[in-house]
Amino acid sequence: MATTPGVSRPATAGKSWSPGPAGEVAECLGGGVHLAYAEGPVSGSVTVAAAFTPEAALARARTRAAALDALHEVPASLPASPAARRLTLADFMVEPPADDTPARVPGVGLLSGDEYLLPAEVVQIGGRDGGVEPTTVGVVEEDVSAAVADLLAHDVVIRWWESPRIPLLRISEHLGGLLPPGLLSAARTLGLRIPAFVLPGADFRIGLVGVSGEGTTVAAAAGRTVEIAIGEAFLRAMAARAQPWVTLPATDSLRRLTVWHREADYLAYLERSAVDADPAALDDAVLWESALDWPDIACRRFGHEPVVVGPGTPAGPVKVVCPGAACYRTAPPGFMLPCPVP
Repeated sequence: MATTPGVSRPATAGKSWSPGPAGEVAECLGGGVHLAYAEGPVSGSVTVAAAFTPEAALARARTRAAALDALHEVPASLPASPAARRLTLADFMVEPPADDTPARVPGVGLLSGDEYLLPAEVVQIGGRDGGVEPTTVGVVEEDVSAAVADLLAHDVVIRWWESPRIPLLRISEHLGGLLPPGLLSAARTLGLRIPAFVLPGADFRIGLVGVSGEGTTVAAAAGRTVEIAIGEAFLRAMAARAQPWVTLPATDSLRRLTVWHREADYLAYLERSAVDADPAALDDAVLWESALDWPDIACRRFGHEPVVVGPGTPAGPVKVVCPGAACYRTAPPGFMLPCPVP
C-alpha cells in the first residue's frame, strides 16, 4: 500500500536512508524518530527533516524546502527602502573577498525593525559563483527564533573547534534520560552509537551529538536546557544521516563525506577533548539573568542584531543572518579534521 503524507513507513536507520516521494514520512528506531522528505518545486532543493512525530517532521521538511527554494537564486531586484542600511562582506567576515557585486538582498532587523541591504553571498544558497562558501546555517525550518538559535549553535561549535578554550562536557552516559523512552536501546540494537556532548553558555546550552555506525554524522543545536539542545542536535544528526549528499552545496557535501569516512578520528578527537558531566548539574548551574529571547542573546554575543530575509514576501521568512557569526567563510577551514558542522 502506498505511503500517505504524514504517515510513517519503516526505515532502516543503521545505514543511509533513501527518501521516497516528496511528502513521505518514514519511521526509524522503533518508531521513535520520523524522517520526512520534501522537494522545492522551482530549484529541486531536497530536504530531509527529522522529528519525534510524523507531523512535525513533515512540517519541518516542507518549511525548509520552501526556504531553500527561495534562497537558491535570490533576485537582486527585491524591493527595499532607500533608507535601508547597506551591509558589506566586511561586516560578516574577517578577511572578506572583494565585495564587487552589486547584488543586495533586503532584510529586516529582528530587534529594531530597521531595513538592511545584505550581500547576496551570505544569503543565497546556489546559483552564484563567488569567494564565499554558501551556508544553510540560519535557514528557517521551524520559525525565526529557531533559525537564530541555529546561528548561535554553529557559531559556538565552529569557534570551539578552531580554539577549544572551554571544556567539552561528555553526557553520553545520561542519554537515556534525555531522549524519548526506548530510543537509545533501539539505536543500540541497530548497531548505532550516539556520543553526546555539551558546550555551556551563559544563557543557553549547545548540544553536539553524533550518530555513528558504518559512518558518522555530527550535528549541533542550541537550547535553553541540556535536554532540549541534545534532543534537537540528535534529530539533526539523524536527518543529516538520511540527507543525500549530492543535494547539498559542494563544500557541505565534502565536509559530510570527510566526517563520514573519518568516523574514528572525529570520535576519538571529541572523546579526548571531553570531560564527564551531569546534565542536571549543568542546568542547575545556569544563572538566568533575564528572559532574553534568541534575537537578544544573538545581539549580545555578536554585537549586531540578527537580520531576517523574506518577511512580507510570498515565501515568508526564509533565512536569518547576523554580522559577527562564524559561519560566513571564504573557504573550508584547512585543519586536518575540518569542523563537522557548517
